[in-house]
Amino acid sequence: MNMLTLPLGPYAENVYLIWADGDTAAAVIDPGGGADRILQALADKGLSLSAILVTHGHFDHFLAIPALQRVTGAPTYIHRLDAPLLRDPRRSAVGFAFPPNYA
Repeated sequence: MNMLTLPLGPYAENVYLIWADGDTAAAVIDPGGGADRILQALADKGLSLSAILVTHGHFDHFLAIPALQRVTGAPTYIHRLDAPLLRDPRRSAVGFAFPPNYA
């Protein structure tokens, strides 16, 4: 198993790329920002994104998801109880980093 740690997003949250030895399919964990840097890291390693994993629904763990999905089509996985936070800026703590009218 391989892992690359990238501190990205508004709070330099750790984003992780993981992939198995000898495989080109990778997963990204908690992509809180820096979609362009994530995509570049994938390209540099010769990897393709096959899954987006989110540990919980705070904004600093998911802001890069739309851009990553647009480019790769990778599905996103999050616990069902946290899934509503991906769509509700008030509940995902976006207000800590962005103005109240953000969404």
